[in-house]
Amino acid sequence: MDVPFRTYLGQAMEMALRTGLTASRAVVGITLVAWVLIAIDAPWTNLANDVSTPVAAAFIAWGWALWTLTSVALLVPSPLSLTTLRCIAPIAVVAGFAAVAPLALFGALVALIVGYSPLFADTMVQGGAYGEEQRFSLRTPVPQMAPTVIAWAVLVGSLLGGTLLAAAQQYVVGVPLAVVGAVLASRIPRMLHRHARRWLVIVPAGIVIHDHLVLAETIMSPRSKISHITTVNEPGETADFTGGVAGQRLAVQLCEADKVVLSKITARILGTTEALHVKAFSISPRRLNAARSAITL
Repeated sequence: MDVPFRTYLGQAMEMALRTGLTASRAVVGITLVAWVLIAIDAPWTNLANDVSTPVAAAFIAWGWALWTLTSVALLVPSPLSLTTLRCIAPIAVVAGFAAVAPLALFGALVALIVGYSPLFADTMVQGGAYGEEQRFSLRTPVPQMAPTVIAWAVLVGSLLGGTLLAAAQQYVVGVPLAVVGAVLASRIPRMLHRHARRWLVIVPAGIVIHDHLVLAETIMSPRSKISHITTVNEPGETADFTGGVAGQRLAVQLCEADKVVLSKITARILGTTEALHVKAFSISPRRLNAARSAITL
């Protein structure tokens, strides 16, 4: 099914560009249309047909609440909007599949695929930019992928599962599970949101690395202190501030060593102290070539 989806998305993007829309507006527009398709099919109503009234009410309440929340997020691009879509789109896919709702499943899959695309991520993080900032989202570190998926699954399973079980009068299991979900809801979303708040910022004065997952303090490198920037396949002799990714990254060479403060987890992974003086470091924007082209020294 992957090939047809990619074909449809490519055709939709080409059509949008021909009508004069920018690529960033096109990906948001495609996602909004896909999200509307989910509402037309409303898989949560299908799931509510063969269950008791309280459980049906819970299905419908959760379904429309999550759909509305994501719709508002897409209308107001921001890093928080990116986190919202990425957390809710997988739920929509599961709902469309479980309800045997083809239109909703198609819309959810399109929203999920586009929502994890580099261009969509850059569009959302750029929505929160100030002045002449140009933001490029950073790739997710490989060591963080599995814990992120597990944390998301535990949150969704406990919160939605506990609510539905309680509605089905399975109070012994449902109520404690819902309570656990409510507690996790105050912690896990903030943790997941850190992944959407990782970006390279290009400003007239230089570049800024905003990444509190890898760094304890933001890196600010004025153009006057940057010797050159190249594309490399491995960290080499540079300090690896990607958090652990494979493939190409940008290597930033400074004219003189600068102090960088790492997060505790990065210091442990690198086997070093939290404060370093580095003369070269590497980062990995999702749209690496676009980011490199945007930097002028």
